[in-house]
Amino acid sequence: MNNSNETIRYCKKCGCELVSTNKHKLCDNCRRARAEKIRNGLMGVGAAAGSFVLFIVTKGKHGGGNKA
Repeated sequence: MNNSNETIRYCKKCGCELVSTNKHKLCDNCRRARAEKIRNGLMGVGAAAGSFVLFIVTKGKHGGGNKA
């Protein structure tokens, strides 16, 4: 009783077989790895932006401005 409309789907990245109820093109492992890379990248960008803002805010308070 195999339904002819069901096709076997494979992960776009690693090629492993996907569960028939999976709505995504990637398997769970590849999706988790991609999410982790995105999360780590955003944390790096956030840290860089935070340090830049901290530098701008504290520059005038610690003698970094023009001296007359």
